[in-house]
Amino acid sequence: MLHELNLAFRRLAKAPAFTATALFTFSLCLGANVTLFAVVNAVLIRPLPFPNSEQLVSVFNQYPKAGINRGGASIPQYLARRKGIPAFADSACLFDWGLTIGDGGAPEHIETSIVTPSFFHVLGVSAALGRTFTEEEAIQGKNDVVVISDGLWRQRYAADPGVIGRRIKLNGTSQTVVGVMPRGFSFGTSKAQLWMPMIFTDDERTTERHDNSKSMIARLRPGATIAEAQSQIDVLNKYLQEQGPFSKMAKDAGFRTSVVNLHDDFVNETRPMLLLLQAGVLFLLLIGAINLANLFMVRASARAKEFSVRQVLGAGRRQIAQLLVTESLVLSIGGAALGLAFGWAGLHGLEAIGADRLPHFGPYRLDVRVCAIAVAASVLTALFVVFPTLWHSRRENLAFGLSLESRGGTTTRSAHRLRHALIVAQFTLAFMLLTGAALLGTSFSKVLAVDPGFRPESVLTGSVSLPWKHYEEAAQRYGFVERLGQELQSLPGVTSVGFTTDLPFGGPRHSNTAFIIEGQPPLPGQSLAVHIFAGVAGNFFDALGVPLLEGRPLTDDDSSHSLPVCMVDENFVRHYWPGKSALGHRISGGPGGLYTIVGVVGAIKQNDLTDQQANGTVYLPFMIDAGVRITAVIRTAQAPQSAGPAFRAALLRIDPELAVEDLKTMTSRINDSLEARRSPLLLACIFAGVALVLAAIGIYGVLSYAVAQRRREIGVRMALGAQPRQILAQYLSLGARLVIVGSILGWVGTWFMGRAMTGMLFGVSYANPEVVLGVTVLLTLVAMAACLIPAVNASKVPPMEAIRAE
Repeated sequence: MLHELNLAFRRLAKAPAFTATALFTFSLCLGANVTLFAVVNAVLIRPLPFPNSEQLVSVFNQYPKAGINRGGASIPQYLARRKGIPAFADSACLFDWGLTIGDGGAPEHIETSIVTPSFFHVLGVSAALGRTFTEEEAIQGKNDVVVISDGLWRQRYAADPGVIGRRIKLNGTSQTVVGVMPRGFSFGTSKAQLWMPMIFTDDERTTERHDNSKSMIARLRPGATIAEAQSQIDVLNKYLQEQGPFSKMAKDAGFRTSVVNLHDDFVNETRPMLLLLQAGVLFLLLIGAINLANLFMVRASARAKEFSVRQVLGAGRRQIAQLLVTESLVLSIGGAALGLAFGWAGLHGLEAIGADRLPHFGPYRLDVRVCAIAVAASVLTALFVVFPTLWHSRRENLAFGLSLESRGGTTTRSAHRLRHALIVAQFTLAFMLLTGAALLGTSFSKVLAVDPGFRPESVLTGSVSLPWKHYEEAAQRYGFVERLGQELQSLPGVTSVGFTTDLPFGGPRHSNTAFIIEGQPPLPGQSLAVHIFAGVAGNFFDALGVPLLEGRPLTDDDSSHSLPVCMVDENFVRHYWPGKSALGHRISGGPGGLYTIVGVVGAIKQNDLTDQQANGTVYLPFMIDAGVRITAVIRTAQAPQSAGPAFRAALLRIDPELAVEDLKTMTSRINDSLEARRSPLLLACIFAGVALVLAAIGIYGVLSYAVAQRRREIGVRMALGAQPRQILAQYLSLGARLVIVGSILGWVGTWFMGRAMTGMLFGVSYANPEVVLGVTVLLTLVAMAACLIPAVNASKVPPMEAIRAE
């Protein structure tokens, strides 16, 4: 083996052009696969970083008939399930929030998770320093403790072990640090840097069972299954549903609770996209492998005399095969090393296109699994690359191999057929990749063309969390909003200022509830529709650019006097009063009370431009829905980013202990919402572009080699009277036949691939004729251009050259 390796290195060194081309193709295609597989490994394969993570489950409510496929859980439901589900070893409840840390004049916003003390026990994680919460600390008056992340400990407290027991100020109240979590600890996609214990008041323990304001997780007992837990929770729901005051509404909405694997729940939306991208990059590897297989066949044909002489001197077919396989494996090892280097660089490049925002639970890295798969893939590719040459060599005899170097010798028809079949396969795969990228591109352009229902340009937004200690009363919160509005309105360039408790594209914080229309009770068995509701103040609709369609906007008088009025959007009107006016009608729901509709505004997208659920939104005066987290919407005549420092300064003048959170332009928020579509599109375009180049090189290489091999024959034919245009037409027609067969197979493959992509497409059919036709034209032009050069060279072969050679 060492002897064969030595010979392989020497032979490859004597063919630097072939070796460099093969190594580059091998490493480029393998590197793309390594990069994407590292992402797939981190997101889909690698288990959650918790002990026995397969026992962790997510528990959430569903109301499919009301259009809610995923809700949360209520405190009464959590308490009942923690005690009443034998399959659960323990369970926990949590929700994310934002707090201001620091003293007056230098506040800083940090993401926070409010969790039950059982949270860390369920995950099986202990503090790296200090401890986590005890059950007694979930009681009002004893809950002034926090656990901080390793990052916050190092950044803000210089990794001082003495931080345990230190009092820190959060939202104006003093809290004691009792623990520091291990480095890298996080839960799902949460960016929490600090954890606080959740407390349940008497009212919360008996509140409505379907408020769905919390997330719930649980750990299964050893030996228990998800099916057992699901069965037990179904029985418990049936028992509790008969007792609840809203049991009939929940039943009409199709209420059920799902228990799913926690990891699967985290990656549920990401999995189809990643698997399709992984399939696409595997196609790219196949295209590269086909190119290499053709290169090996060309090289083997050029060495036919060498192989024949070896056989005449006593070498068997097995030794010849071993020689070729060794060369292929040497290239594959070198390609694997370079591919891993390309993959490492590619992982760093993923951050530039936003792929780091996928729900991964550890860093993207080339771990043992990724490296092992890369090496295995390189070996399999090496065997695939050399197989056509080995298969074809079994059918040749020694005399023919020697004749290839004699005058007039040419390659067998079977060799041509094999090369042409490989080119067709390569063309088909490239066709599928290009069509997939074109479908994603067309879909993305359709998404960009969607009207969000408001004018996002020149709008700056920022949130403020008001500490309960200082802003316990709704009147206090509204007073703060009034003063902040006056400060912001006086800033240079500001044309309009408004506030809301629920900002569109502001993250998954939207409040949902069912509203009952006075005089229009739901029919028997009919589910109540669920709508978004938000409190607004100031000139919110003018600032955001939402058109007023009917009636009047909410005014400061509506908020300051808590008048029972509201506004609704056109989707709400269309749902209940199609073709009629909604003004004067009264509805009940939300924070409580009966509201009279005084105005109708245009419908706006809430979280996603592609959102098709349009049940509508209800806007209440701020005093009615006076949340402790408000968002300012500022429209400026200048660049909106320039108002950021003035916004912070105005807030500090009002309350030096408050900080601006999530300061972004509205355009940036919409762009962020498109990241899940933009990243796959960019990756697919890169893969498709490389596939197009490889396919063109493959066609060009095969035809160029065919021309070079038949140069004597072409010269003799031209000397005997063949016209250059006939020679040109012969090779162009060969290329055209390959393109036609490849296009037909590509159309078939695209149909199957498109069906798998349906969930990723918006506003475009997977069988879109314009896209398929456009890809066909593009690939045909590129392929025929690749055919043209060798065809022209063939038509220019000097006849006298062939006559002299003969």
